[in-house]
This record gives sequence, structure tokens and C-alpha cells, in this order.
Amino acid sequence: MKNITILGAGVSGKAAAKLCAANNLDCTVVNDGGGAVLPDGDLIVVSPGLDPAKSALYQAALASGRPIVSEMEFGFRFWEKPLLAITGTNGKTTTTELTCHLLVSCGVKAQVCGNIGRPLSDLAATPEDCEAAVIEVSSFQLEKVEKFSPFASVILNFQSDHIDRYPGGFAEYCATKEKIFAGVLPENRIYGLSFEDKSRRVNWEKGRLLLDGEFFFDLAESDLPGFHNGENAAAAVELCLRFLPLEKVKSSIFKSALANFKRGKHRVEKIGVFHGVTYVDDSKGTNPAAVLAAIDSLPGKLVILLGGLGKGMDFTPLASRAERFRAAILYGADREDIRKVLDGRCPCIDCGSDFVKVMETAGKTALEGDTVLLSPACASMDMFKNYAERGDEFARLAKAINS
Repeated sequence: MKNITILGAGVSGKAAAKLCAANNLDCTVVNDGGGAVLPDGDLIVVSPGLDPAKSALYQAALASGRPIVSEMEFGFRFWEKPLLAITGTNGKTTTTELTCHLLVSCGVKAQVCGNIGRPLSDLAATPEDCEAAVIEVSSFQLEKVEKFSPFASVILNFQSDHIDRYPGGFAEYCATKEKIFAGVLPENRIYGLSFEDKSRRVNWEKGRLLLDGEFFFDLAESDLPGFHNGENAAAAVELCLRFLPLEKVKSSIFKSALANFKRGKHRVEKIGVFHGVTYVDDSKGTNPAAVLAAIDSLPGKLVILLGGLGKGMDFTPLASRAERFRAAILYGADREDIRKVLDGRCPCIDCGSDFVKVMETAGKTALEGDTVLLSPACASMDMFKNYAERGDEFARLAKAINS
């Protein structure tokens, strides 16, 4: 393994190139477009953003018969410290951040990486001052793994998402997620609360965490409301139980860390109250299951903003909450798929691809006491760079149209 070909020059590709430089490996980074040709090499490293069905370079790599690994797999081959891995459809980022927060609070020099922002290859290139890493793992990153074997792993849940990526549909998507357990000892394979798993030590009951059947922590004392956040917290504690002594997990320091943890931006984030209407940014809600969790955490009537890139998902679960909607404001590339599900169940207002119109319409539709909720059930890239840009624009316009 002397000459590495890296497909994709984004964040992951640059991280893989950095890791090559740190280990005196020759590498060539190539992007699709412009007549790019697959160079010779011993190993091909693919970035998660490349769709095997749409990338000409990826197709050429498959046809070449040469070994192909994901950037995460490549990074893992140079990683020599404990790794705690988290996947699932919803809750990955919160669980990753919370797990790292709990470890750091207990004196562990831990860092987050993976799908959350910093690729594992980047961390592996400069591993100093890190005793353990907590990695958020997407299905895309698991497609080309061989030796990836974290110390402990968790699958939080399975819901409809990214179905457009997998010819085998939902079953193939779930099977890809399951690869996170391939190299993990059975006792360190953790399933979230939505799975039947009698080996689980941490459970959720009426807003409280139970450890080995006994009361452990009341989530009402934290920024982790609702079952979905209970699922995240339970998984984080389970991971910590695999890594820390039991007395540390039961300590006041650990429980204080649970109490003072704050979720990141764009996750049911209250932007403000304007003219009696509350504005909530849940731009991270990119599939129907995440939207239902957001809805269930909020009171009263909602003016909900739905739309974007649907990724082939099944939107029918949204109909189960339609009575909560004063109106559904629809926008983006696949808004018609959502309208078909909600039509006749609640007022639906089509705003095309004009997000200013979306926000102005929402402001005019909401009544005092209502909540305007951005929880799109879709990806953002038809109109925005990413979910964060979408959420930031929602917050900016909420303030601008109400000034």
C-alpha cells in the first residue's frame, strides 16, 4: 500500500490526503467532472459523499477490480486508540456529542469525529492529546469497510432514510448500518431502546433512566426531553459503561455532566417568540421519524415547514400528526410527495422554492400561541448548502419578518 487514489476532494478526501502525508504515502486526489481519469494505485479511498450509482470515477474504481475502502476505514487502519462508534437513522449527533461530553467530564481526553465534522483520517494524522475518540457513523461511511472494529458500537434505531442510495431499499440500508458491529465483541454491541434487547443495562421509563433496573437519572433535570432523547442518553450511558468503571458512571460528576449537557444547534432549537408565536429550528429533522419526535416534544398547534430532497423516503408517518398542524407550508424539490400524504388531512400551502415566501406565509398563517416549526423531513441540498445553512436562514428570516 504505497500509492493511494482518493476519490473526492472535500473534507473527507483532504483528511485522507493528510493522513497519507503523515505516513509518507504517495496519493492522488481526483474529483468527478472535467474528464477526470482514475489514476493507477494500490488502494482506492472513497469519500462518503460520492454516490456509487452517480459518480463516474466510482464506477471506474469498481470496474478496476482494485481494493476500495471508505475514508473512515482508511483512517481506522492508522488509529491505535479506543473508538466508540454510533450509528442509526436519528439521534447520532446528539449521542456522539453527549458520549464525548460525559467522558471528558470524567477526565478522559476524548474527541468527536466522523460524520459529525472531523474525519477519522484527520484525527489519526494528529492523534496527540486524545485518549479515545467517539465517532458518528453514517451508512455511507460503512459501505466500504473491512477491518473497522471499534471498541464498542451502538445502533440507535432504523427508520426510512436514504432509500434512493440503496437498490435493495430499506433492507439494504439496515444491513449496511449493521456493519458497525462486524468487528465488535458481542458484549460491546449495543442496540437502542427501539430494539428488543434484554442485554441492555440502561432503560428509559417515564422520563427517567434506569441502570440495572434501578433509578439512575431524571431527564427532567437535563436538556434531553422526550423518548427520542431518552434513547440518545441511554445509548451514551451504555457506551460509557463499556469504557469507564461502574463507580465513575454512578458518580455525582457523571450525573452532573448529564444535567449540564446542551444539545447543538438546529435540533428543536427555540429561536424566539414574536407576536405570541414561537419559532423553533429543527433543521436536523431530515426524515419523518425525526419530525414526529420534534412534534411530540412541542405543545399546541403547529405551522410546520416541510420539504426539500426526499431521498425516496416514505412520508406516510407524517399523516399521523396532521391534526396538530394549523397548516403545512410545503417547499422544495419533493414537496409534492409530502402533499399527497397530507392532502385532505390539514391545510397545505405550496411555496415553491422561495424560502422567503415560506417564512412570510408561515408568519401570516400562525396564530398567537402557535409554533412555527422548521422540521423538513428532507435533506436540504436542493436549496441550501446543508441543514445548518437552512436552519440559519430560518432563524434570520424569523427575526427579519417580525422586526
